[in-house]
Amino acid sequence: MHCPKQISNANTAHIGSAAIIRPRVRSRTGVCCTASQQQVLVKVCGVTTAEDAQYAAQQGANLIGMIMWPKAKRAVSDDTAAAIAAAAKQHGAQAVGVFVDEDAATISRRCRAAGIPIAQLHGDASRAAVNQVPADLQVVYVLQANDAGQIVTPLPGAGAGQQLQRSIEWLLVDGMTGGSGKSFDWSNLQVPAGLASKGWLLAGGLNPGNVAQAVATAHPTAVDVSSGVCGPDGLAKDHSKVAAFIAGAKQAAAAAQ
Repeated sequence: MHCPKQISNANTAHIGSAAIIRPRVRSRTGVCCTASQQQVLVKVCGVTTAEDAQYAAQQGANLIGMIMWPKAKRAVSDDTAAAIAAAAKQHGAQAVGVFVDEDAATISRRCRAAGIPIAQLHGDASRAAVNQVPADLQVVYVLQANDAGQIVTPLPGAGAGQQLQRSIEWLLVDGMTGGSGKSFDWSNLQVPAGLASKGWLLAGGLNPGNVAQAVATAHPTAVDVSSGVCGPDGLAKDHSKVAAFIAGAKQAAAAAQ
């Protein structure tokens, strides 16, 4: 939710010590603090060129993600990441480096080398290293949801012997296999409240055809797309799809006001 600390108790349950925000249907007269009342943010991920980053940012993307995991087909080098980050910054967006099972030292080194201000943590090893990620790097902490929309990843600080010692700026809820283009049931999604200072991102199978429904159903702070706006080679972004996705997300949020 866009303002998790202001969510009404009617929409918040507690499981253990974690508050849970349930997606809510906004009435025409009711007031609720959701992204649909604000301008929903957009993250375009899996960007592999500065040109694609520039185009997405010019169309209104707020976050530009690039894959720093060398085993991914959309992985980029540090030099390419630096060019993408610079293009994003020049056009008013922030760069996000996506890491899978990396240690904090590697995450910090590569982000600094490329001028990336935000690190996205996938995998148990990366999530376990969250306390060691420098405080001046923002963190996107990834949670996985199964097909039914149930979050199955332990929450930040909930692992055995783990206590969260730094702030988490963002939560990201994705399907079981990130970047697969497969979605899950958004209507059942229950997002932990109060764990992330800036809100949460919805990912997993989003595309220009379903992003409006996703915004209306789950009310995320931001939506995250990768394969849903790729061209035929699965690498370069299809600019028409990028533009349609961003417009669809923003229009859906505006329509819900």
